[in-house]
Amino acid sequence: MRKTVLFGLIALFASLVPAFAGEVYVPFASNKLVSGSFYRTKVWVTNTGTATQRCDVRFIEAEVDGTKVTTAPTPVNVAGGATVVLSNVAPVGKSGLLELSGPSQLVVTSRLEVVGLDDSVLGTTNVPVVAVGNVIGAKKVAEIQGLELTQRGTITDFGIVNLNRASTQCTVKGFRSNNTQIAQTVVLSLAPLSVRHFDQALSILGENLITDVRMEVTCDKQFYPYALVYKPGAAETAFMLPSETLEGDLIPGGGNPADGAIVVQQPGVFLAAKQGASFKAVVIPLVNGVQYKKATMEFDLATGRYPGGLFSGITSLRRNDRTLFFGLIVRGDRSKTLLDMGVTDDIVQGPNGNPWKERSNFHLWFEYNTETRLLTFKAYRNGALVQTLTGRTNHNDLSLNGRVMSVDFGMTGIADGAYFPPVGWTYSNLKVVIEQ
Repeated sequence: MRKTVLFGLIALFASLVPAFAGEVYVPFASNKLVSGSFYRTKVWVTNTGTATQRCDVRFIEAEVDGTKVTTAPTPVNVAGGATVVLSNVAPVGKSGLLELSGPSQLVVTSRLEVVGLDDSVLGTTNVPVVAVGNVIGAKKVAEIQGLELTQRGTITDFGIVNLNRASTQCTVKGFRSNNTQIAQTVVLSLAPLSVRHFDQALSILGENLITDVRMEVTCDKQFYPYALVYKPGAAETAFMLPSETLEGDLIPGGGNPADGAIVVQQPGVFLAAKQGASFKAVVIPLVNGVQYKKATMEFDLATGRYPGGLFSGITSLRRNDRTLFFGLIVRGDRSKTLLDMGVTDDIVQGPNGNPWKERSNFHLWFEYNTETRLLTFKAYRNGALVQTLTGRTNHNDLSLNGRVMSVDFGMTGIADGAYFPPVGWTYSNLKVVIEQ
């Protein structure tokens, strides 16, 4: 890491206050009678720590501005290692949004139960829990697939959650499986911190019988869409969530690099950082005289305890003429990602409290693209995408220039009294692809 950037980072973050609490949202908290059956949402809250922790629970009725709800949240104390089950999370006859806030030691799961009038459970389906790792970013496009309205009696409800303290505008388009649009594009305004839920959404759009419908949704603030496909009063019930893309090589060694690409792989553990041996440089054998356009890198990282200093250098792509293409820095006491973009004071910052956790397994993916002039970083924790960051590139001469190109991992020692090597962290399954 360059000294000027290190001092700049220390000054930049010296006055920030750590965030110890967070929140998640259950988008469909229900306690409604439909066709002779209750649709009830059930929530499990587990404390993975050893000390008792408090979880604040608040119900926000559908269509209501959550920032104006004056009812105090209900505190729920969860003993260390214990699980508390929350039933009847919505008032009778209501549905809406459930907010749960508390420390990171708490983990949350939710389920919708179809319950008969005799209290027998007819069917269940998992309800999504919206968190930092799966919320849809502002102006991103989400696709919800598998919606239907059938002769056997299944119908589709559709909803969008506005996860902001300001109102948002959303655009919704419905498509048949042959890509023809259903009805007109719908523009919706959502109140701050609210959910809009549409019963029998396909009927609202003018359809009678139809299957394999896709909804395309985007909002100008961060949001989360969902659909509920079910047969009223029966066991057949399923939540349809935003679809995943085939972006990135999730399993190292997959994919087909383009002709002329340089591929470097190191399967298995290639650095188990420990005192006195906490750094490794992997040389990338580029060809002199070739101008490369894109570098993609991914590897697995098993974290230990956070290093003792404020910051830790995790990895970087550099050329030995003092060109730093990018560097990944972690601030442990904030669980915060910092991307050094290669020039003084150009730092891309992630939010406090995300995505880093001690003693966890991550898959990290980077794309340095000189054509789009963007660096994209993605972090997966236990297989789930938990962070995406992008930044403008500053060095777009991705060539060898008679020098040495390398990917560096860890640090050789303590720098400037604030940067500590990631001792106890393990790197494995490296794959680097440099394309022309």
